Amino acid sequence: MAFRWGGLIDSGDALEPPPSGAEHARSSIEVVAYDRYEISRHDDGSMLISTVLTERFTGAIDGIGRADHLRLIYPDGSGISTGIERIDGAVAGRSGAFILTAHGRDIGRGKVSGAWVVQSGSGTDQLEGLRGRGHYTAIADEDGRWHAEDEFDYWFAPTASD
Repeated sequence: MAFRWGGLIDSGDALEPPPSGAEHARSSIEVVAYDRYEISRHDDGSMLISTVLTERFTGAIDGIGRADHLRLIYPDGSGISTGIERIDGAVAGRSGAFILTAHGRDIGRGKVSGAWVVQSGSGTDQLEGLRGRGHYTAIADEDGRWHAEDEFDYWFAPTASD
């Protein structure tokens, strides 16, 4: 069953194993801009915040991503997040743009892990038909700069132009 909301589709593909022709890859991510906006504080000390990021991807994904994440942060530093990101660049040398959705959790101060899924139909140009999913771990260094590594499986679904 597919769920469509504002052009985004959650078809449950993230739960299915990748097809036999999927490629496995890795990328490194550097957060080059980070803005944090407090939405609300709660009586229990938790906060709802928005973080808007610009990220530089290198490796199998090579390009610039712009993301917005909603995060619920608990007083002990743990929390959960969900977000959406548009990446302009290339995957394995094929250029274009695509959108991914992500969810994650803070696993301690300065460390986040999560998973992401390419939104089907979001690939442009040579990335038309791009599908995939992966997981990431992000760590803040002592200066507060964030860096992440991800692993992912990707493939290209047939498109109308095939």
